[in-house]
Amino acid sequence: MGYSTKRIGDDDYVEIQQLIEQSFGVHLSLSSIYLKYNTSIFGKSNVGLFAIDEKGEPAAYYGVFPITLHYNSQDFIIAQSGDTMTAPAHRKKGLFTRLAQETYGLAHEVGIRMIYGFPNENSYPGFKKKLNWVFTGKFRKFTIKVMTFPLCELASKFPFLECYYNSYFEWRIKKYTITIAEVNIEKFNLSKVLGHVKKDENFLKYKLKGVNCRLVRVNGFTILLKAKTHLYIGNIESIEDSQVLLLLDTVKTLAKKLGCKKVVFLLSENHWLFSMLENHLSFEEDQNIGFYLFDETFDPNKIQFIGADFDTF
Repeated sequence: MGYSTKRIGDDDYVEIQQLIEQSFGVHLSLSSIYLKYNTSIFGKSNVGLFAIDEKGEPAAYYGVFPITLHYNSQDFIIAQSGDTMTAPAHRKKGLFTRLAQETYGLAHEVGIRMIYGFPNENSYPGFKKKLNWVFTGKFRKFTIKVMTFPLCELASKFPFLECYYNSYFEWRIKKYTITIAEVNIEKFNLSKVLGHVKKDENFLKYKLKGVNCRLVRVNGFTILLKAKTHLYIGNIESIEDSQVLLLLDTVKTLAKKLGCKKVVFLLSENHWLFSMLENHLSFEEDQNIGFYLFDETFDPNKIQFIGADFDTF
């Protein structure tokens, strides 16, 4: 069977929705797909390709999500690899590799300087062996268990509870919620390494469109968080070592109020917060951190990541 390729456009989100359902058995609303795929706030959008079968139907998709990297005091448009999918009838036909290679060519053509991503163990061999990605290590996952009724987890398992939990979350989080204007952007972008995904106004506007994603200020800590199964800490303003225990108590208390049985921090080992948390919490290894480099401009080992940098956050 022969396949052609086609760049995604704003009118193709129904096909994305259908492919997600065919590939993963998950139904996502068109509005949620639009909010994720519309990355025009970063200057680039719809950087991805369909594989089209002989009947003219989408058989597979590979795309990347543009975002801003702050590196060596300069800003660059890079992109995160995400939402690779192939309909069951079209698997094992080499579409993943073909679409990835062609998407990287498209990304380079439109001015994207580098691709990064966090493949799981199943995807890792394909990215490394077939696409020549460079890997620098794995995320460190810190988890804090909380004694509370697991409303958030139940809402993730049982869709009929989702609307109820979303309302509950909004009621609980309202008094802590702040606006983007109230964030000290400089403190939100503290970096002791050369590069990081820039947490500027555009980044926050993009992320805060997500369900149950909020900017909050609690006990003097400014936090970007998301409640989805657990309470994920996406980013925080810079803190001192002496504040870590208070931070941990603060997020535990907040998780209890929000019905989250776990608080999760995901960090690269070179992130400034890692060493602070390591002194008080144990961690486990999580997803791989990898890069597809177009040139030698960037040193992947000098780029740090945190939970909000995931496209799923």
